[in-house]
Amino acid sequence: METVETLIPDNEGNHLVVVLYFYDEDYKVVTFQIPSEFASLDIADININKLEINKPLSLRAFFRMCNWLIEQFMTFPNAVFTFICSTDPLDTNHPGISPEQYRWNLFESFYHRYFARLTELGIESKNIIVGPEDYQTFARVFYRIKHAPIIHLVTQHLKNKY
Repeated sequence: METVETLIPDNEGNHLVVVLYFYDEDYKVVTFQIPSEFASLDIADININKLEINKPLSLRAFFRMCNWLIEQFMTFPNAVFTFICSTDPLDTNHPGISPEQYRWNLFESFYHRYFARLTELGIESKNIIVGPEDYQTFARVFYRIKHAPIIHLVTQHLKNKY
């Protein structure tokens, strides 16, 4: 699996580690069941982690992350990117909200901030609920219109990933 990785500082002592994990050809054909006419399609999972878990992270890093991800869309014009919110424990000042819901709300707010830019680039997205009923989280697939005919294969794979 090929990866593209970056370390994004927040200028306050912490960093985001953002990695794109690209699926290899065999996995796309066998697991996703991508038709041959779409075999050149790149599919990558977006993985986001704080470098120092117990240290706060300023919003500056998230803005930089969004800009970096947009650059990756431009670098990989034949790519579909997926993002699944982690269900790992998370300390927040928001009791009563699950870690995945908190992460989704944060991700969603940045998505809406950059919506116009993504639209300008021809990037569409689709929301997905991932996992069985008692272990669900949120996901999103980012794609270009030309990939719309096969997005259902990608979303189906994500729905069953957990």
